[in-house]
Amino acid sequence: MKQTVLLIALLFAVSSLLAQKNEPIVIKAGTRIIDAVPFAERYQYPAFTKGRITLNDGRNNTCLFNLNLLSGEMEFIQGKDTLFIAQKKDLNTIVIAKDTFYYHNAYLQLIRNGKLKVYESQRIGVMDILKKGAMGTINRSAASESYSYFTADKNSYAMKIEEDIVLRKTAEFYYSLPGKEFIPFNRKNAGKILPEKDNEIKEYLKTNEIDFQSKSDILKLTDFVSSLQKEKTK
Repeated sequence: MKQTVLLIALLFAVSSLLAQKNEPIVIKAGTRIIDAVPFAERYQYPAFTKGRITLNDGRNNTCLFNLNLLSGEMEFIQGKDTLFIAQKKDLNTIVIAKDTFYYHNAYLQLIRNGKLKVYESQRIGVMDILKKGAMGTINRSAASESYSYFTADKNSYAMKIEEDIVLRKTAEFYYSLPGKEFIPFNRKNAGKILPEKDNEIKEYLKTNEIDFQSKSDILKLTDFVSSLQKEKTK
């Protein structure tokens, strides 16, 4: 009974940390990923949701989709099986409910439409591997390919990890302009959106604290740049 209560408490704590503040969480060695990161946190949607996939040749199909934030794979249900899209080069768009996704090294969700389009890529990744050293010390190391079990294979999530690891939900942002697609939305590239307004954008970044990993900050900057675009067309 005590073990059950402790497990429930652990899962609740993990879920709360991921959902509320995206703070790093430590998963102890000997724990199964599927136990430490429940379905509601592994996936973008609380359940597989009806969507439509459209390929570059115009073919399309409707089924239930969900984005696995651990593996980065868009999964879909076919019969009793949960599969993921293998031929991503053939993919044009996936529309789930009101959300539109593209693929460019990762699944990018369109979060702002218009002349300046903005996209978000969400993942839960390994930030650190905590290796036990001499005299009970902990050696921290960067995430490595040794944790390749983060795949769409359900059996991978049942594996018990060998070392303590630190997970964190992260977001990366991209923008696109007519004729230019999927450019990383960072400080370096912000001025390239409107080269003739580069000085104004740089001044805005000096006077406003913009976190390029924050969705609200990215959209705030997008609003400013879009206003400059409108001035240009007047």
